[in-house]
Amino acid sequence: MKGVRAAVLAGILGAVGLSGALAEPFTDLPADHRVRPVPKVAQPRLHESYADPVFGVTVRRITDPAQLPGLSRVRHYYSKANPFNADETRAIFHGSDGSSWLYDTRTWTPIKSLRLRSSDPEIQWHPTDPNLFYHMEFVGNSPNVRAFQLYDVRTDASRVLRDFSEYDTARGRLEGNMDRSGRYYALIGKRGDKHEAFVYDVLKDRTSRKHAISEDQADDWISVTPSGKYVVMMGGDRTRVYDIDMNHLRDLPKGSFGHADLCLRTDGSDVMVFDGADLALDGNRNINMADLATGRISILARIGWGTTPHVSCRNIELPGWALVSTQGPDSRYPNHDFEIFWVKLDGSREVRRVAHHRSSRKAGGYFAEQHAVTNRTGTKIVFASNWGGEGPISDYLIELPSGDRGAAKPGR
Repeated sequence: MKGVRAAVLAGILGAVGLSGALAEPFTDLPADHRVRPVPKVAQPRLHESYADPVFGVTVRRITDPAQLPGLSRVRHYYSKANPFNADETRAIFHGSDGSSWLYDTRTWTPIKSLRLRSSDPEIQWHPTDPNLFYHMEFVGNSPNVRAFQLYDVRTDASRVLRDFSEYDTARGRLEGNMDRSGRYYALIGKRGDKHEAFVYDVLKDRTSRKHAISEDQADDWISVTPSGKYVVMMGGDRTRVYDIDMNHLRDLPKGSFGHADLCLRTDGSDVMVFDGADLALDGNRNINMADLATGRISILARIGWGTTPHVSCRNIELPGWALVSTQGPDSRYPNHDFEIFWVKLDGSREVRRVAHHRSSRKAGGYFAEQHAVTNRTGTKIVFASNWGGEGPISDYLIELPSGDRGAAKPGR
């Protein structure tokens, strides 16, 4: 176990200095809000690419369920779960049967099925060691997930770092993330009808104070912020903010819930970027931002009422931007329907438009949702698509240049 703790410490020390802001990104991506209809494009075959005819970026298909026997879809987990390991040589995708697959990102071919018992393992890649990830798992004869473990993809060995045996089940509620150093993870423990929120310190193998909550207070998700300063819990009719020791700091306003992620601004402060459908500050549906230090809510960008947006802020080495992806259509404000775009976290309402994803929840259900997710540096975006119902649910990759992170356009 000492070796495991040493690896954890090395990861924390290695990750602490990763937050420096880079040059202004995405300078060649369109920054307007005008309506840009989605033109017809033939679905690419596996490993084929095409140029987005509206925004100019190159999109490559990287998975196909035909790669793996008996599967109807292969895709990443969610907009808040970065699929890439520390050096981006590997990625994890999930099959329609609950399996988890390790892929080689040089060839985009599956290497092997991972030996995970839980179909919702809450995978958190180690911040510096490309061979390790943390996950939640069943332990012993328990019928419920309650153990926090460390998995080595070289050997498929998984060590229990902590069995939260004081609970019937302990979970990060599927959407949480560790802080950027890989030290803290927030969980909800349940025993009988009692629920407690707490933080697990991986380095010191200890928990914070246990904070008793009602079931609905965290019926959506709980997570540590990228800085490791706050814990955010969404449930019921609002979001609640705590410090890392689970002392309550503030409630955000009623209606501060919906698809969201926890993001870093360029000054290092933590914010929550979320769908403002239930907190319409100006009567429209917007992407809102909550300053976790003050509780102040502001508007980042307008979207249509029919867009059902998702947010990704896994770009923790490129603070100051959030990635948004939408469905549609919306009759009143279709300006960003079926789109992937960046929004700047400074209140300027500035956007950088990336691509149309061509996926339809109406035609394919929940797992056809695009759930666009970014890597740590904002240079890679992965999204799912069923091509408007014409093809199987597969994943696609957009790579933005590491210089200005933009792309040549047919027209602005």
